[in-house]
Amino acid sequence: MNKTTFNAKDIAIAALLTALAILIPMLMPFKIVLEPIFSATFASHVPGILAMFVGPFAVIGTAIGSAVGFIFCGLGPWVAARAFLHMVFGLIGYQLIKKKYNIFLVVLATGLIHAASEMLVGLISLPFVVTPARGALFYIVVSIGCGTFIHHCIDFAVSLVILGALKSARLISGTVNYKSLKQ
Repeated sequence: MNKTTFNAKDIAIAALLTALAILIPMLMPFKIVLEPIFSATFASHVPGILAMFVGPFAVIGTAIGSAVGFIFCGLGPWVAARAFLHMVFGLIGYQLIKKKYNIFLVVLATGLIHAASEMLVGLISLPFVVTPARGALFYIVVSIGCGTFIHHCIDFAVSLVILGALKSARLISGTVNYKSLKQ
């Protein structure tokens, strides 16, 4: 039987990442909003990406925290739903990192999963929101899909810089595979 153990350090880091996931949407001044449901808030994925290096409970906490943060900042339930789905790419990313896949493959795989899940929210939201008069599919694929993928990659790069500092401070352990496809 596989037993999950929790230590105080990981719980504290998960709590801090969750708090950041709540605060970033509310306090970050740099946001791009393309109505009706797309927004890109700089660094909003950073807590969730860092959580992938802590554990699945941290991923779940930051996804919930991010959704709460987007509700509090007034961007609406569809943006919050997109934030909640960070749980999907985060849990898959956690497994890929745990299996020591190359970090660039992790970025690519989680970015594509992230974009697909957010496009799904965009598709589900169509009957409930006013979409651009023409080109709803263009909006979903380009604005949401491509926008999310680019935003994901930028935030992942920021996360790797912060991860280096956290590893140096011995707050997060483990290795990051930059060389082979899988170690």
